[in-house]
Amino acid sequence: MTRRRGTSRRRGGQRTVKQQRSVRVRMSWLDSILAGVGAALGFVGFWILLGLGGIAAIIVFVVLQSGGSSTNFSEEDLAAEADDSASLPGEYVALREIYGGPYPETAGHVRAQVDYEADGNTNPPAGGPHWSGGCTDDPTTSPPFCGPAQWGIYRQPWEPETLVHNLEHGGVVVWYNSADQSVRDELEAIVTDKLPDAGLVVLAPYPDMEEGTVALTSWSRIDTFPVADLTAERVNAFIDAHVRRFNPEHF
Repeated sequence: MTRRRGTSRRRGGQRTVKQQRSVRVRMSWLDSILAGVGAALGFVGFWILLGLGGIAAIIVFVVLQSGGSSTNFSEEDLAAEADDSASLPGEYVALREIYGGPYPETAGHVRAQVDYEADGNTNPPAGGPHWSGGCTDDPTTSPPFCGPAQWGIYRQPWEPETLVHNLEHGGVVVWYNSADQSVRDELEAIVTDKLPDAGLVVLAPYPDMEEGTVALTSWSRIDTFPVADLTAERVNAFIDAHVRRFNPEHF
């Protein structure tokens, strides 16, 4: 009888048992390497992603603190900031010339006091760099560098950097420096009547201007006059013309 060679034969493309074992060993070794590389890449990738996330968080923080103004403003807002028309109540303040460009260059968020008059701005200011952060409803207990203030009537002064943020939000600020209680009462009555309708109005004392003075401000506009010239018509006309006229954050 002719003996068969069984284990020493290859049929077609089949491998011998020894060759199959060798292939399995090589595949096992390759799988181990690939698994190790994958684990290493996963570990490294995790830290890369974590690092990128941290960088993104830092960028967001810096933008919010140093810039922070709206990116959704319109051409109408830019036109309102630049509108020097004599038909509008108050005097025009050229913020884009003072601060080197149109909004949002005129509205940076800062964490320091601003010397507005040294900048070439008005007193009180009609726009410019300002503070940003949550204020309470009391100027005396609010955290430092907060803004804007809540809309309404105050009998304690706010820092101008706080109230300039109210101007950026489309509001009007009525500032006064007067020891005359009748002047205070008249201003409070005027603003109380306007608040339900206009909404975006702040009334507050401002001791850093001449005694016996009232000032009305909106973004890039100011009307300053002695208390002897105070009338409800003058204040109302300013509020009606300027509330939300410049409103880049859509309040």
